[in-house]
Amino acid sequence: MASTDFKTLAQRISEGRIPVAEALRYAMLLAESLRRIHDSGKVHGAVTPINISLTPGGLDLLPAPDWTTGAITPYTAPEIFDGREPDCRSDVFSFGAVLFEMLTGRRAFEGETRVSLVANITHSPTPSSGSAAVDRLLGSCLTKNSDTRTPRMQKVIMELKLLTVAARRTEPGSGPGVRRDPLDSTSLRTEMQQLEGRIAERFQAQERAVADLQRSLDDTVGSLKIQLAAMTAEFAAARTRAGSSTGGGGTLDGGSTERVQNAERRVEEMRQYLSRFERDMAADLVDIENNLKVHDAAIESARTAMSQTDDLVERVVEALESLQSAVLDQGSPSTTERSAFAVN
Repeated sequence: MASTDFKTLAQRISEGRIPVAEALRYAMLLAESLRRIHDSGKVHGAVTPINISLTPGGLDLLPAPDWTTGAITPYTAPEIFDGREPDCRSDVFSFGAVLFEMLTGRRAFEGETRVSLVANITHSPTPSSGSAAVDRLLGSCLTKNSDTRTPRMQKVIMELKLLTVAARRTEPGSGPGVRRDPLDSTSLRTEMQQLEGRIAERFQAQERAVADLQRSLDDTVGSLKIQLAAMTAEFAAARTRAGSSTGGGGTLDGGSTERVQNAERRVEEMRQYLSRFERDMAADLVDIENNLKVHDAAIESARTAMSQTDDLVERVVEALESLQSAVLDQGSPSTTERSAFAVN
C-alpha cells in the first residue's frame, strides 16, 4: 500500500458504512490496543476515529495530539465533564462510541453546540444499533455511570469474539441454511448462560442436601437424648415404687430383687450403649463438619472459577473460531477473501 493510501478511521467512516466483518475486525484490533495500554498501567484518554490510523497490518492507535487535551468530542465519557481524570472506563466509553459509529455509520451522540453535545452524552439514552446482540455490548460500554460500566477491555474483547463468531457463521460458504442478521445470533451466549445456571443449580442442590443431613443428625441425637432421659426417669420411678412396696424399710423377696437387678442391668446397658452411641455420633459429627468445611471450600473455589468465566468463554470462542476456520477452508476456495476478515 502506497503512503497516499494511509487513512484514519474517521476518513474510512466518511466513505460510508463499514461492513460488519470489517468493522468487527477494526474493533478487535482497537480493543487489543487499549488492553495493552491498560495492562501497562496507562490510559489513552482521547480515543476518537481521527486518532486511529488504518495500516496495511491493521490499525494503529495514535497518541492524542496536544491540541485535543481537554477537548469535548462525541466520544468523551460523561465523568470527564465532572472534572474527573480519564481512566480505563473512560476509554471503554470512547471505544463503544467508536464501535457504534463503525457499525451504523452515524454517531451515538451529537450536538450542534458544545452545550448540547455535553447534554446528549450526559443524559440521552444509548441509541439502538438495530441489533440486540450489538446493543448488549454497546450498552455495557456506553452506560453513563462509570461504576456500572464494563471495567476492562478483556471483557469487551470476549464480547467481540462472540459477535465475530456469530457473524462468520452466516458468511457465504459457512454452510447451508437460511441467512439471518449475523449480529442477532445469540446462541453462544445463551448456551454459556444455561451452562452457568446448571452449575449454580447443582451447587445449590448440594448445599441443600448437606444442610438437610445436618438437620437430620441433630434431630437423631436430640431424640436419643430424650429417650435416654425418659428411660432414666422411668427407672428411678420404678425403684421408688419398689421401695414403697416394702413398707419404706423392708426388703424385697428373692423374685422381686432379681427383677429389679435385671432391670438395673438393662438400664445400665442401655445407658452405656447410648453413651457410646453419643460419643460415636459426636465423632461422626466432627468428621461431617470437617467434610462440610472441605465441601464449602470446594464450592467457594468453584464460585471463584465461575466468576472468571470470561477466560473460559474466550477459550471456547477461540476453539469455535478454529473449528469454523477449518470447516471454511474445506468448503470455500476463496481463502484470501476469508483471511481479510479474520480476527488477529
